[in-house]
Amino acid sequence: MSLGSHANVYNTCLLILRDRGFKMHVEGELDDEGCYPTDLLWIAEKDGFRFMADNPIELLGLVGVYDHMQPSEDRPYWWRKEGEDVRDQIMSEAFPQGDAGDE
Repeated sequence: MSLGSHANVYNTCLLILRDRGFKMHVEGELDDEGCYPTDLLWIAEKDGFRFMADNPIELLGLVGVYDHMQPSEDRPYWWRKEGEDVRDQIMSEAFPQGDAGDE
């Protein structure tokens, strides 16, 4: 089975966030024809922490970082996990002839 990032997953992500006690809202401006904006900022808040993303899937992902790191206070870079650069490893494996920017 697989799952991909698509708008048809948005409501599930929002329901999960609501079930976890997050208060949510969006920010944006209606277009000239009164239609919903395409560039909304999705916001979830709980216990003094605020998460902002371009869509509900990303929002749930950021909350996943919060759940994993379990910060006790809002301090700078509370979300940072130390370790090797996994992104670079994955990119090097996928594109062994590519340039990793080391010019």
